[in-house]
Amino acid sequence: MALGTSTQRPRTPAAGDRPAGTPRALILAVFVISGAAGLVYQVVWGRELVLVFGNTTQAVATIVTAFMAGLGLGSLAGGRVADRSRRPLRVYGLLELAIAALAVAMPFAFSSLAEVYGGAYGGLVDRPALLALTRFGLAFAALAPVTFFMGMTLPVLSRHLVRTLDETGARLSELYAANTLGAMVGTLVAGFVLIEFLGLRLTTVVAVALNVLAGLTALTLYRRAGTDTGTDAEAAERPQATPTSQSAAGRTWTPRRLSVLGATFVSGFVSLALEVLWTRMVAEGTGSSIYVFTTILAIFLAGIGLGSAAYRRWGRPALDLTGVLGLCLAGVGVAALLTVILGSGVLVTLSFPVRAVLVLLPATTLMGYGFPLAGKLVNPSVARTGGSVGLLYAANTLGSILGSFAAAFVLAATLGTNASILLLGALNLVVGGALVLTEPAWRRAGRRSVAGAMAGVAALALVASSLEAPVTRTRTENELRAQGAPVRHTEDELATVDAVGGPSKRLLIGGVGMTSLTVDTQLMAHQPKALRPDAEDFLVIAMGMGSTYRSGLRAGLRTDVVELSPSVPRMMPVFYDDAEQYLHHPRGRVIVTDGRNYVNLTDKRYDLITVDPAPPIESAGSVVLYTREFLEAGKSRLEPGGLFTLWMPYALPMEDFKTHARTFRSVFPHTSLILAPGRHGLYMMGSDAPITLDDDAIRRYVGNPQTMADLRAMPDHPAQLADADGWVRVIRAGEWLVDGEVDAFVGKGPLITDDRPRSEYFLWRRASLADKTYINEPMLRAATGG
Repeated sequence: MALGTSTQRPRTPAAGDRPAGTPRALILAVFVISGAAGLVYQVVWGRELVLVFGNTTQAVATIVTAFMAGLGLGSLAGGRVADRSRRPLRVYGLLELAIAALAVAMPFAFSSLAEVYGGAYGGLVDRPALLALTRFGLAFAALAPVTFFMGMTLPVLSRHLVRTLDETGARLSELYAANTLGAMVGTLVAGFVLIEFLGLRLTTVVAVALNVLAGLTALTLYRRAGTDTGTDAEAAERPQATPTSQSAAGRTWTPRRLSVLGATFVSGFVSLALEVLWTRMVAEGTGSSIYVFTTILAIFLAGIGLGSAAYRRWGRPALDLTGVLGLCLAGVGVAALLTVILGSGVLVTLSFPVRAVLVLLPATTLMGYGFPLAGKLVNPSVARTGGSVGLLYAANTLGSILGSFAAAFVLAATLGTNASILLLGALNLVVGGALVLTEPAWRRAGRRSVAGAMAGVAALALVASSLEAPVTRTRTENELRAQGAPVRHTEDELATVDAVGGPSKRLLIGGVGMTSLTVDTQLMAHQPKALRPDAEDFLVIAMGMGSTYRSGLRAGLRTDVVELSPSVPRMMPVFYDDAEQYLHHPRGRVIVTDGRNYVNLTDKRYDLITVDPAPPIESAGSVVLYTREFLEAGKSRLEPGGLFTLWMPYALPMEDFKTHARTFRSVFPHTSLILAPGRHGLYMMGSDAPITLDDDAIRRYVGNPQTMADLRAMPDHPAQLADADGWVRVIRAGEWLVDGEVDAFVGKGPLITDDRPRSEYFLWRRASLADKTYINEPMLRAATGG
């Protein structure tokens, strides 16, 4: 079915195609630099605020909302300033310098914010709505000034470059592509290079330097031109104005303009919601390292940049129609529907890089094409370019904020990842179809046929989203079902969770195995109790299957467990028939929140603390439970003589293991490294009092009948251990290093800190290691001669 087209008119030559007072290429290069700095800030500041508020979905959503709200408000203000200024290039240069100045002050703002939040937390912890509002207020207060200026830059620079109404889309596409290209470069350079080599704070210094460079370059270009060539827009329009065009320019809120702004809002909503869901889909089963997330974001930005560049290359007045914008939205919808087939693994299983490109690139390219097209459609006159671009960006940003919230808090946790993507694809198809149907430049029959087809596909997607079928399941769930495993699947705002029952019980989060039933997790409660017989209060961070929490209660301890995912505690009955008894135990408490945040903000003290971070050890976010700052906070929550235990799996090279052990040892005056009998890893134990194994205590607390029954129920329980004396020999055999022996083993070297999260950013260090082999018990014993 062919679509009719409107009568074409010759395209007015773009101002940038003729000599201008300032070289456009240099201005675009400046905006590339600005985009790179902006993404570096977003990465670093997001991480800083997670340390303050925690890594819960609510906290992360608060940070994203505050960041984007500042951008949206800034774009509105920037549009008004740009349209009233005769020197927009000068204004832009000053904005970049202001961003740099405010960025320098951000560490002090975060420090003050942490103090205020810490003081308010105790009184609000039982009032989650008020606590969330407090988070937003504090995050907005810290981020709003600098993000406000960031949001102003696009409309201001657009106003400088646009000379004629026809070239609005071309200039906006260049700026959008340049800024997005810079953002992609900033994402890759920060994620793959800068943070590993420089740390977070020095990486921020690099971003500040980029803003200064961008600002000074813009001001230099302005001075060299002698005057700002972006001024006197009215004169620029006058030669081509007609009575009809002047009348149209005077009507600000035309139906077309309103429909474009509405479509842009929907596009922002769907785009950010899809980004959240696609990230979950593409990262599934990868281990969720920071490099996986960096790659996903870079591909997302690359697609948007390519789409913007495509509009600059192939866009023309005959195609600057709301119907074409509708086709872009519908194309994103169709692409989203196809990603469900790729992501579910129903037809084919793809490697991560291929999956990421095929899922992300087609749709994001169409997103990138649609934004400058919308900018062209929404702009009534050259004199209103800044305000129009600012309004468009604000509409897109508002949609993006709501989309990210909807994806995390509503869609994923209720419908699931794949069904939510189907629903969002249908929404884009419906809105795209409405724009096509109302496009007056196309023949009525053609547009009705196309819009009807879009509505039909949307209806099919809606039906599919409500079905219990392979296409609505995650790849991991489909794989487990294909193996015949009894699986219980759920999704929450954080991740997908799969609990496998039967003889080989497993817990998988994000498609990655977290833990299995093993004597090692049971001993994380019983062994510390044997070392501190008088202990009464026990804190477990990271619940897993619930083994350590359950063992703590069975050992008679008042036991609190902190778990990030709200779905994980609900999976405990899959692994233990008596789970409900312990989930509602009078001496137990399950706390769903960020473990580090809880340690930082609680006023409760414990005799024993055990931390079992979710594997793999390099996964994004897990490093916050390994840094020196967290260990110091944990130490401060111990009663005198209390014992802190950190589980360390055999899943990293020797040099990296030494860095972890060195960091742990730097905090605790007394340290003992004990090899676990299940041979999955070792226990790093720290205290302000000596840590001494006592045979009688081991017999009493590990060898009692109840504990022995717990341990015997584990699949990896050593068959030869028939009595308490056997466990005395096993635990004694695991004694490896203590205090000075630990010092001699780890030597001098770097530590893992909040500023230098070495276990998360490891790419180049790992590449330069002579021995990349993961450690095991024989390697460790050989390294110390015993």
